[in-house]
Amino acid sequence: MSDQNSKKQILKSSSIIGGASVITIFIGLIKVKVLAVLLGPTGVGLMGMLLSLLGLGSTFFGLGLGTVGVRDIAINRDNSAKVNQVRMSLFLANIILGLLALILVILNRKYLSNWLFDNTDQQWAICFVGVAIFVSLIGGAQGAVLQGFRKINEQAKIKIIGAILSTIIGLGLIWWFGDEGIIGFVISVPIIGCFLGFYYTRQLPKISSVKLSWSQLWPLWKSMVTLGFVYMLSGFMGEGTKLLVREILNQELDLTSVGYFQAAWSISMTYIGFVLGAMAADYYPRLTETINNKKQAHELINQQTEIALVFAAPILFGMLSFAPIVIHLLYSSEFTPTIEILRWQVMGDILKIIAWPLGFIVLSLGKGKLYFILEMSWNISYLLLVYFGIHYFNIEVTGYAFAFAYLFHLIVTYVSVVKKFDFKWDKKIKQLIVKILLISSILLISSYVNVWLCMVLGAISIVISTVSALKVLDEIGVSNPVILKLIKLSKVN
Repeated sequence: MSDQNSKKQILKSSSIIGGASVITIFIGLIKVKVLAVLLGPTGVGLMGMLLSLLGLGSTFFGLGLGTVGVRDIAINRDNSAKVNQVRMSLFLANIILGLLALILVILNRKYLSNWLFDNTDQQWAICFVGVAIFVSLIGGAQGAVLQGFRKINEQAKIKIIGAILSTIIGLGLIWWFGDEGIIGFVISVPIIGCFLGFYYTRQLPKISSVKLSWSQLWPLWKSMVTLGFVYMLSGFMGEGTKLLVREILNQELDLTSVGYFQAAWSISMTYIGFVLGAMAADYYPRLTETINNKKQAHELINQQTEIALVFAAPILFGMLSFAPIVIHLLYSSEFTPTIEILRWQVMGDILKIIAWPLGFIVLSLGKGKLYFILEMSWNISYLLLVYFGIHYFNIEVTGYAFAFAYLFHLIVTYVSVVKKFDFKWDKKIKQLIVKILLISSILLISSYVNVWLCMVLGAISIVISTVSALKVLDEIGVSNPVILKLIKLSKVN
């Protein structure tokens, strides 16, 4: 595939998933605003704790099988018998693991409630989180299959429809029941996602003819778990870190501080999904297919990094510059401490976008232990910075720690892939990275000097980065009439 066609493929996938992300972001804006008004910082903090438990449980009991499943399907796409075996074994494994998770969560509901909230008042909520974990594992199996087949349109539809339905149902429950409706909000997302996953996977080739005995399943599961266990530990560590940070904030400060942190985290994870979602949906399977061809793989990695940074830059600059407006619009004046956290998280997100294409190299190579070590570099540094810095920097330390931990993670990841895969960024990519980091640093520093100065510089940066993105579209040869008019307009100006 030529350089131009490859970039077009990346852009097409990014535009589909990114377009879905834009819609879900818009829905998310409405959702977080209503949540802030109905619940306040304390209610948002409670929801954040339950979401963390859901993420932790889903990651732990998922055993990393979804990541392995995507890789196995991508590698064996031309072998229908093998693909069907992977699909069947993945689905059955997630049912068993989901039931195990549900039983253990229910049995330990009192302990979990006491650990998270210092009381036993949330036992019923914990039980419902157990149900959500079970459902999310089933839905995760369907999502892995769609991702392995690179069904980009279907994944985008799940994002959009799921966001709309879960928002309507979740907010309706909170409006009707108040704080007691929070758990309904939490479990609505995995339930709807699971049903949509079933609907779209039914449109794939049937696997009803596949019959696997326990003796046949065991070797498949053993192979998947051997590699997936390391991925599970990495994901579990990440979810555990987020939960521990929330616990530190709750213990050292209060639940309101958890709400401030949750607000910044929600915004950060929402807009960055615009970029990272496309990488996971299309780039990972594509890289897995080409990983044994170093030249082709190197070109794809550099192309993905370029596209991701160029099209994320206007959003990142906007978040850095207009953070006060974003926070007040999405939440309320009560969430003012969230502004500084968000700005530093944006700096961390820039470094995260640079590091992600490199991390997928390790995943595609099946280097589970190295992947775990790289993930650990971020989690441990982030957790330690928060733990030892909270008494000096208060709630804002969560933002500082996020950025510096990702700087460390990026350095460690780049050094590792250079040694293991002999990979290096092209000169063009290095220049792009330096430019974006320099502009972002100027915007961050200016925010401490004068808010209006930051906004003016930010507006200029957004315009310049948007023009740069249009130039890339022009180089690729995009034929969309609207985009062509914008390209022509940018050239005139």
